[in-house]
Amino acid sequence: MDTTRLARIWSHRKVLDTLVRRDLRVRYARSWLGYLWTLIDPLAMGLVFFFVFGVLLARHTGANDLVFIVYLLAGMLPWNWFNNSINETARALYAERLLVRSTNIPREMWVIRVVIAKGIEFLLSLPVLVLFVVLVMAGVHLGDGDVSLNWRLVAIIPALVLQFILCIGMGLVMAPVTALVDDFVRIVRIVLRMLFYFTPIVYAMDLVDDKLPWARDLMMFNPLVGIMDMWRVGLSTTVEVDLAAWGTAAAISVAWLVFGLWVFRKLESAVLKEI
Repeated sequence: MDTTRLARIWSHRKVLDTLVRRDLRVRYARSWLGYLWTLIDPLAMGLVFFFVFGVLLARHTGANDLVFIVYLLAGMLPWNWFNNSINETARALYAERLLVRSTNIPREMWVIRVVIAKGIEFLLSLPVLVLFVVLVMAGVHLGDGDVSLNWRLVAIIPALVLQFILCIGMGLVMAPVTALVDDFVRIVRIVLRMLFYFTPIVYAMDLVDDKLPWARDLMMFNPLVGIMDMWRVGLSTTVEVDLAAWGTAAAISVAWLVFGLWVFRKLESAVLKEI
């Protein structure tokens, strides 16, 4: 890992703050509802998935419960951060090509600023999850279920850190490759759609263990498996901690960061010639 480049990024942190503020300001500049869209979008999608997976399909299992929305949102909201970050970082260099060429700030910052901005939007969407947690704990149930906050909520901190590292690492690969190969952004979108269903968002890993136990080892290569577990363990005492998934998520996330910094450094000169 190039510590000199990291030091340059840190020395320009005030510029990074300005870029993030600009992104957030532009996003809501012409919107009447502004920040409320960060609540409306996940709430709408959560209700749709709840209706399909928690009501229609659950009739076969009797699992119809408001608790399912809590479980679903605890996976969907972090996924939205990841999905939006990867999609936007893939276009980060090309979309800002005039500034990328003309400014002398570390070009990795054009990727990092996207991840931070999307991370702030993610944090602003968390009241949707809090609302349903409060409803369930207040006794508003549609069936049987369990939501009980516990000390394992502290796992949210490593979940935030690891997802931040993962998004930056992957973004540092996506941005220069997409700038050089335009079709790559389409591949990214296809892979993200597939990855959504290979990540335990609308289902639990227990289901994989029951139906396809051999698939667990393959899914462990997806760091989001462990990260999703971290987001959820503090919401219920019945969810067991998967330390193997946590360790794998940490190792792969850090590996992506190291790999991303290396790829970005190798392709930076070629990208500047192309854009």
